[in-house]
Amino acid sequence: MEQTSEINNFVGHLFRHHAGKMAAVLVRHFGVANIDTIEDAIQDAMITAMKRWPFSGTPDNPTAWLTQVAKNAVIDKLRREQKTVTIDDLEFAQEITPASHFEGEIDDDQLRLIFACCHSSISPDSQVALTLKIVCGFSVGEIARAFLSNESSVTKLITRAKGRLRSGEIAFEIPAGNELAERMTPVLKVLYLMFNEGYAPTAGSEIVRRDLCSEALRLAEHLAQDAKTTMPQVHALAALFCFHAARFPARVGSHGELLLLADQDRSRWSQELIASGLKHMTASARGNELSNYHLEAEIASVHAVAASLDETDWRRIVECYELLQSRSYSPIAELNKVIAIGQIENSEQTLDRLDQLEADGKLSNYFLFHAARAHYLADLDRIDAALDSYQRALSLSHNETTRRLIANKIGELKGDRNEHTI
Repeated sequence: MEQTSEINNFVGHLFRHHAGKMAAVLVRHFGVANIDTIEDAIQDAMITAMKRWPFSGTPDNPTAWLTQVAKNAVIDKLRREQKTVTIDDLEFAQEITPASHFEGEIDDDQLRLIFACCHSSISPDSQVALTLKIVCGFSVGEIARAFLSNESSVTKLITRAKGRLRSGEIAFEIPAGNELAERMTPVLKVLYLMFNEGYAPTAGSEIVRRDLCSEALRLAEHLAQDAKTTMPQVHALAALFCFHAARFPARVGSHGELLLLADQDRSRWSQELIASGLKHMTASARGNELSNYHLEAEIASVHAVAASLDETDWRRIVECYELLQSRSYSPIAELNKVIAIGQIENSEQTLDRLDQLEADGKLSNYFLFHAARAHYLADLDRIDAALDSYQRALSLSHNETTRRLIANKIGELKGDRNEHTI
């Protein structure tokens, strides 16, 4: 039983880490018109592994095994439906054999599929939602939270996009040349959301999903180094990823708990990644382009080079957020701006700003808003109100580690209140 449980956990790990790559490989051979069949085959392969591996043992190359099983399932399904299968009978024994690429094409399977999914004939939100689902292996719930939307709306986006692809109205091709630049905006948004989900997982027990962050950074680095796709905003995004990834070693405490920025040991931040981020920042400054990624990378760089929380240039951070908001308003960016202002103003003023932000209702279901509000209420010794806000944040959080952090805050506040009443 214990071995079966370990195998199931391992297969779940493989699904989270490799399902997108498997989909990219299979779509390359079977075409996106069969994406539903491919997704079903990958899930069936995972179930087959859970049934067989406890008895037969884990294969030497489990990802290749899963890909081969999924590939066979797709072929069987297409044959049953009497569809023509025009695919080389590739052997996935130890490694997936890379396909040849034409000049001017992207030579990375995942990037090729991301660019292909970001077709201009599909609405921008549908492009991103479809790509996150197919290539990044996101659940509908994770996409909904990334969009600050609901699962029903996201399901409709994905269904409509798949319908357009299956209908044959859109020629699903790997873009090359000038078409790459035309699709860069949604492609970069996909990488941005991929990294965000890895940096602060919306569900599960992991503090950081390093697989997602590493893959987003790898793909951004690939784009930055490729002469066909290198451009200032690509370097800005790569810089942003580097600065955030540099903090990973310090985000986890000795007991596996999540550590907030104020509690992190900055000596554990990766100086190598910070240096890489600064190089990308320099490259991003070429020309006159200023993207949101430039501004977010600038904010992250200010944190990265500050010796302590108190020595952080908060006014520069606020300036960047204000410029971001003048370009395209985001309620989450506005919350981050208010929190940065809170390092300059007193708690009463910051709480007033949060109350104003709450009025439009856009962050009513965002747990970090309520956690931030609780923090400033506690600073003002409004313990009961702070507890209410923390309870609201707890009810909205789906990540187990974050929930433990909030629960600890609640426990500390209740302890403080009891001390005051004795």
